[in-house]
This record gives sequence, structure tokens and C-alpha cells, in this order.
Amino acid sequence: MEVAPAQSSFAHILFIDAVGYSKMPLDQQALVFRRLQDFVTDCRTADDAAKADELVRSPSGDGMALVFFGNCTQPLHCARELAEQIEADGSFAVRMGLHSGNVVKQLDVNGQTCASGDGVNIAQRVMDFGDGGHILMSLEYARALQEAGDPAADDCHDIGIAAAKHGRRVHLYNYHRPAVGTPDVPVKVRKDDEWVRPKQLRLGTSGRNIFIATLQLLGWLLVAPNKWRAHVNSIDPRLSPNFSIIDLTGRQIRRNPDLRELLLQACVVCPAMLALLIFTALAPFRHTLGNASSAAVAMMLGMGWLTTVVLGIGAGFVGFLVLGFQALVQSLTIGFFGPVHLVNVLALTAVCVWAFIALSAVFPERRRLPVWRDVLSAICGAFLAFLAMVIREIFAFKQSAPIQVLASAATAFVLINVVIGMRWRRWSRGFMFGQIISILAAVAWLAITRTNAAHFPVWLAVADGFTGGLMSCVYWAIAFTIAERLGDSAAAISAGLMVTVILNAAGALSFIPLGVIWITYAVIRSRTTRREQA
Repeated sequence: MEVAPAQSSFAHILFIDAVGYSKMPLDQQALVFRRLQDFVTDCRTADDAAKADELVRSPSGDGMALVFFGNCTQPLHCARELAEQIEADGSFAVRMGLHSGNVVKQLDVNGQTCASGDGVNIAQRVMDFGDGGHILMSLEYARALQEAGDPAADDCHDIGIAAAKHGRRVHLYNYHRPAVGTPDVPVKVRKDDEWVRPKQLRLGTSGRNIFIATLQLLGWLLVAPNKWRAHVNSIDPRLSPNFSIIDLTGRQIRRNPDLRELLLQACVVCPAMLALLIFTALAPFRHTLGNASSAAVAMMLGMGWLTTVVLGIGAGFVGFLVLGFQALVQSLTIGFFGPVHLVNVLALTAVCVWAFIALSAVFPERRRLPVWRDVLSAICGAFLAFLAMVIREIFAFKQSAPIQVLASAATAFVLINVVIGMRWRRWSRGFMFGQIISILAAVAWLAITRTNAAHFPVWLAVADGFTGGLMSCVYWAIAFTIAERLGDSAAAISAGLMVTVILNAAGALSFIPLGVIWITYAVIRSRTTRREQA
């Protein structure tokens, strides 16, 4: 029998794939593939092309390639028809890839006409980038569509260049309209550290006024945590909603402008806005408070920045906000009533309640544990943090300035190593970062102990506040980490807030905020239980 020679032709390819097909049971696989074949058979564009002998259907495992030898608009029109039918059916999802290139048209082993070659391979690679609902296309197809004058070209959005199999780079476009396709950048593209995105493509709140965007992020963290998680996922799907700076790679930061903007918002814009608010609000009371506003801002910066590293960026955002509120409220109450006063304790109580609610959104409960275990975990974490404070004070009590500095630096170094190692599994980075924090704490503490001034100048108040913020965060973080290991996030938050009470309250009045912390825990746990039962 004489075999017809293979013919190389230029074609426009639509590659379709059923999402999650390989993970389906065999009977469901057969059903999905049959439904997909039915949709393709009923597609008017494909039927018209087949009647004109301008279409080759080539099945491929969990999908198929539709190779059109006519007008370049046919594959996209076919993709839209199929997307609408599959969306209406709702029993499965597909992803599609379009490309224009050379294919080889020949007979397969069954004597049926099929198409293969580089054009089909690239169409499949384009499709491989997509998630369920995506209609992606190569630059070659998008250009052909534009040259043909098809109005649909206006709905093709450049999403940049990404790496496909075997190191091949593919320039991708995403087709979407209100009822067809999806505007999201595919997960696989966002995970690619070599992704070259177009300048006009921005994700999440990026591209807006950075101050308004920062306020929006704070609002999401406090009242709509799901939006915060979606925002972080849109920037890089590999990141947890509460990722740490130390968990990032240099390549991630360099190649992702949206990630850089989020870090800028967390570490610069948010604290700068709160610092300005604190100075503005406390300025009328400067004669009463002295340099307390400078110390409060420095404490917020020191504790907020360190919280962003050791507990995560979401916790850092909330930490800045809570510490800013604490600075405003407690600076005034301490300035007018003194630290050991009912008014100050009530202000501290309000701060703890707010912090518990806000941090519960950042650290959602992941495993339901008995109440007794949460309580014991929190007490254990707070006790060990308190023990670390006591040990430091014992070594520093009535000692010379160098010994006090050494005790503070050693405490910060050891505890930072433990926190970063336990929470992020980054012992080497914990060692490096622990050195940095211990040096900062030592320098600031040395400046304080070397000064005998009765009234601190501004720079010394800043050093005192910054050191206090660093050390407070160190104790807070170790209590949180230990309680998180033994219990759940609610126990960890409770442990950290118990440390806050220990550091800011004294005497019998401290039982007021401690009691309210556990009342807040009970209320949040009860609401979570009712929501799950509903």
C-alpha cells in the first residue's frame, strides 16, 4: 500500500485539556472525555471548518488538538463557544491554548488524518500554563488575530514571557471577557522566577496610590482576611498569607515588582504613616509627655520591623497598627496618670482585645484542640518568656554597663535563633539575623547605660524606645512560638498578649487585662464553633 507523504502546512491550533483529568476515577475520565467530544462535535465553528475540509481533530490523552487550516479567527471563536458550553455544563473545567505555526498533516496508524509537529507542541505548552477557565495564546497567534482585524484582539492581554518545558521561552497572551475566560494570571506563570512581565501588568493593589493601597491592605487584614490571602496569592502563589521576609529568595524579590511593593508598604509606608499620626496626635501634649512621642515611635518601629521578620508580614502589618494605637493611648494615660493606674490598665486592656481580634484573622485556627490544652500552651509559652526575662535581669542586676549590654545581646541572639529556626526552619538565617538584632540591641543599650542625664534628649529617647521594642518583640515572639508548637494559633496569641501585660502592667491590676484576654479567647472560639456547625 502506498503511504501518502507527510505535508507541512501553516495552521492555527487550539489545544484543549480537561483540568485534573489524570486524578479522576476511570469511569469519570471516560464521562468527561465523552462530554468534551460532544461539545466539540456540537461546536458550529468546528463543524463549518470540518465541512470545508479545514479542520483536523487529534486526540491527545486528556484533551485534543483542533488544527484549523482556514481563517485564524476560527480557533478563538471555537474556544469561546466551547468555554460557554462547558461553563453552562459545570461538570468539569478545561484550559485552552492557541498558537499559529507549522504542522505536519499525515495519516496515523489507524489510517486517520492527524496533525503533529512544532506548532502543535507549542500550542500544548501554551495551554500547559493555564488554570481552569484560561484561554491563553502565543504571541504568534495574537499577532495573526490582530493582523486579521478581528475585534477580539482587543480582549487579548499581554501577560509576558515565561519558561516552558526544555527551557523554551513563550510569550503569552490571555483572552478574557466578562463571560469568557479568566483575568487572573496563571499560577504557573506567577511561580516562574524568570517571568518577564509587561510593565503595564500590575497585580493586587499595585499601581494605585501606595498610601491608599496600604490602608486597604490594613482594612483587609482586620475585617476581610480572605481578601488579604487572595492578594498575597495573586502576587506569588508560593507565599503563605503570613510569609516572612527571611523566607524569600533574592530572585523572588528582584523579579517581582509587586512583592517589592508589598514589602515597601509593610516596612516603610505603614510605619511612616503611623509615626506621622503619633507625632501629630501627641504634639499638643509635648510639655506634659516630654520625648515620649519619640520613644513611642521608635518602639513601634523596632517591634514592628522585628515582628514582620519573626512572625510574618501579616502580623507585622497588624503589629504596626496595634503598636501605633498603643502608643497613642498609653503615652497619654501614662503621661497624665502614671504607669500604675486603672486608666492605663484599661487602655492596655483595650489594646489587647483589639490585638487578639486582629491577629486571629492573620493566624486562623488550623486544628481544633481542647480548651485546656490551649490554656496550658499559652501559660507555658508566657512562663518561658518570663523566665528568659528573669534570667536576663539576674545577669544584669547591679552589674556594670558592659555586662548589662552583653546580657541583652545574648538574650536577643539566642531567642531570635530559636524563633526563626522553629517557625521558619531557617536556622542559618536565624543565626545571621540573631547577630544583627543582638548588635542593634547592644549598641542602643550601651548608649542608654552610658548616659547619666536626668532628662533624656530626643536621640536617647529614640534609642530607649527602639531597644525596648526589639526586646519586647523577642519575648513576645518566643512566647508565641512555644505556645504555637504546643497548642494552636489562639493559644499563641494569648501567650504573646500575656507577655504584653507582664511588660506593661504591675500588681493586682494586671489581672484585668489577663481576664479580658481569656474572655476574648472564649468569645472567638465560640463564634468559630457556631460558624462551623452552621
